[in-house]
Amino acid sequence: MDFDQPPVRRVEVAPGHGLRERDWPMSLPAVRHLARDGLDLARGVTFLVGENGSGKSTLVEAVAAAYGLSPEGGSTHSRHSTRKTESPLRDALVVRRGLAASKWGFFLRAETMHG
Repeated sequence: MDFDQPPVRRVEVAPGHGLRERDWPMSLPAVRHLARDGLDLARGVTFLVGENGSGKSTLVEAVAAAYGLSPEGGSTHSRHSTRKTESPLRDALVVRRGLAASKWGFFLRAETMHG
């Protein structure tokens, strides 16, 4: 059995999530792709590349929140918040954790250092 797995192995949108395809954030290309195919994450670094407005930040913030991190950045259980701007996607995500992976984490973003 492989105990050397990343903290998150896979992210997918739950069946019956209640978000309508034509509404934001499901209308964003990155989110539509996630809803269709899911996202498998390997140990290492994952790059999301796309044009402005394609849903990269929305997706990363939702994954961070579904994992238990503040979408504004920080460590697990840190709840720094200026104003709520996150999408409802976080509640529709299923995060498949790695076997024996730590539940501690840190979400680093440029905006965090200005907070």
